[in-house]
Amino acid sequence: MTTLDTILALLSSYKYWAMLGVLILCGLGLPLPEEATLLASGLAVGWKEANFWLSSAACLAGILIGDTIVFSVGRYWGRLFLASKPMRWLLPPRRQVKVQRLFAKHGNKAVFIARFFAGVRLGVYAYAGQHGMKWTRFILLDLLGALISAPTSIWIGKFAAERLADPEDAKELAQYIVQRGEHWLYIALVVLILLCVAHWLWNRRRDRRTLGREAPRGGESRLPAATNATGSAGGSRDSP
Repeated sequence: MTTLDTILALLSSYKYWAMLGVLILCGLGLPLPEEATLLASGLAVGWKEANFWLSSAACLAGILIGDTIVFSVGRYWGRLFLASKPMRWLLPPRRQVKVQRLFAKHGNKAVFIARFFAGVRLGVYAYAGQHGMKWTRFILLDLLGALISAPTSIWIGKFAAERLADPEDAKELAQYIVQRGEHWLYIALVVLILLCVAHWLWNRRRDRRTLGREAPRGGESRLPAATNATGSAGGSRDSP
């Protein structure tokens, strides 16, 4: 029985509670690919055993809770936590050094990027807590990453389940898509979102410039009218 089959069995019995619980454990370092739970959730959606939006909400909640616990432990017991035997087994000293350098160099960006790379995720979140990152900033960055990764992987599982009638073929297709192009898909989504934000900011700046140029013209058109009115009024007073 594969990992995906085990998670699917849990989902058939506990549905959204299984999605939530397994992803919390994944965030705490359970040696289980987070993507397997997301794909299994998507397959269940494609087989009409779960709802896409409820599955996305349950998975997002599980991801955020697990990551926040790691962040909290790193914040209050940073060095002891990272030096503990379980952490040294999950994140060997050499990898911890790489994670520390990554966080020192990129900071906020490292927290966002770590969401898409399971090998450094746990360490980066623990270091973020240890180095005093604000709670709100961490949760926002983690949420932004999760909003890209979770619904996308669920959609891939849903797509495979709806495209292929045989469950085994659907599972193989979903895993193949993730293994071959998941990171590229995430990168493409991030680039698309950044382009949309940049386009919105550029339009907003252009509108402000347009309003700034039009404002003096309006002032000039009103100024002569006021002068004429004053002149005519003065003239009426001076006239006999």
